[in-house]
Amino acid sequence: MRQIIYTSITTAESGRASDDLPAILRIASARNGLDGITGLLYTEQDGYLQTIEGPEESVADLLASLRADPRHRDIKILLDRTVEEREFGDWMMVHRERRETVDDFDRRLRRLLMGVSPETAEYFRALVDA
Repeated sequence: MRQIIYTSITTAESGRASDDLPAILRIASARNGLDGITGLLYTEQDGYLQTIEGPEESVADLLASLRADPRHRDIKILLDRTVEEREFGDWMMVHRERRETVDDFDRRLRRLLMGVSPETAEYFRALVDA
């Protein structure tokens, strides 16, 4: 199974990555479930940080789609590795709900990251602890 962690910058006119979340999540929920993709999407101001994991071919196809997506730019791959099992279980995509405070989301994210490898958690914990 392949796992990728990447960052990118929104192209939303507002400069807020979260403005594109409803559309991204609507498409990702349907597609990722069919393709066996799980992961975590985190937005902070103008940036995205995302882990995607799943079958090699599905992850490669999704990465190609992400590179062509005009909603973001400057994709930087932080980690691209093979994992024996999913770190993100059966989650289709985890994100901060609009009504969820930053503190509440940070607490939830800390709990979710308890089950992933230290290498993966490090990217997300750096944001939570900032």
